[in-house]
Amino acid sequence: MDLKPLIAALSSMLALLLIESDGSGDRLAHEQVSPPPLSLVLALLGVAVRQGASLPRAQGVVGSLLPGPYGFRMVRVAHLLADGNGWDLSWSGAIGDPDYGRSMQVLADCLEPSWRLGSSPLTRIETTMRQLDHRARSVLARATATITVRLLVPTGLCILPAFVLIGVIPCIAAFAGGMS
Repeated sequence: MDLKPLIAALSSMLALLLIESDGSGDRLAHEQVSPPPLSLVLALLGVAVRQGASLPRAQGVVGSLLPGPYGFRMVRVAHLLADGNGWDLSWSGAIGDPDYGRSMQVLADCLEPSWRLGSSPLTRIETTMRQLDHRARSVLARATATITVRLLVPTGLCILPAFVLIGVIPCIAAFAGGMS
């Protein structure tokens, strides 16, 4: 599947948002919604960074696009980083969140080396996305194996008696009838 058109569209959208957005992100801050897929958040961050946004700016823009408290947490971290606060202090509230803390921890771990060392976060973002994809595929493979066994046993128990009644017993009867 070619992702170039999708990346181009997202790049254009984020470029416009980087120019026009004020990064407020408060519009949906208290709405109760499920968190977006982490791979989508990372992809959006990658697009924003490719467009030349700084890490706090990219987080602020992407966070303002995401609904509910998840997006609000990202915008909050972006504001704290932009105001000159340390990495650990800026992320502590987001990581401590009972609903989104685990996802925020993955984001923080992914972006921290870039923040501290001044390197591009794109490699880490792509690596983290591949790891998330690998984990999701592993979970799916295990679930598929489990459901295969759960479906095979009842199906076998239904088909086996029919096989015995239709196939084995007539053969035995014909064989026994031929011997007499």
